[in-house]
Amino acid sequence: MAIGDVFTIAVDDQRRSVGQVVGEYKSALYVIIFNRIFGADQDPSLELEDATGSEPLFTRLIFDSRFRPGMWEIIGHAAADSERNLPAFTYGAAEVDGVKITNFSGSEVRHATECESKKIPRRAIDSPLILERAIQAHHGIGRWLPAFKEVRYRPGIASAKLFD
Repeated sequence: MAIGDVFTIAVDDQRRSVGQVVGEYKSALYVIIFNRIFGADQDPSLELEDATGSEPLFTRLIFDSRFRPGMWEIIGHAAADSERNLPAFTYGAAEVDGVKITNFSGSEVRHATECESKKIPRRAIDSPLILERAIQAHHGIGRWLPAFKEVRYRPGIASAKLFD
C-alpha cells in the first residue's frame, strides 16, 4: 500500500465503493471513502480521477488488514490531496497540562484553543471492518450503528492549515 493507491470495497455482490489512501501514520493508513459506487460490470480504474474527485463519505485511520488478503482490491493510483485531507488530532486533558493539538504526522505540537479541543478529534486507529460495515449500511445492506457516525467524513481544518 502506498499513498495515492485507489481501492474498492464490496458493498454487495453487485456494487463496489471506491476509496483512496491519503496518508500513513506509523503502521496505519488514513483512507477516504468517496460517495461513488460502481457496478460489478464497471471498471472503476478507467475513471480514477473522477472517482477520487467525488465527495468524501467516510474517513478513518485504519490498519491494513483488509488489503493483505486482497479483500479490498487496489485498482490504481491517483494523486492524493494529502494537504487538504489530512486532519490534525488532539490529545491530553484540560485538567492536566491542557489539550494539545498535533499535525497529522505528530511532528508538530501546540496547545489547542478551547474551540479546537472540542472540534478536532482524538487520534484513533480502527479496524477497517468499521468502514466496510458503515459503507454497506449507508447503501442499505445491514443496519446503521451509532459507531458509524465516528467514521463519517466531517469537513474541518486540514493539518497543513493549522501548522503553517
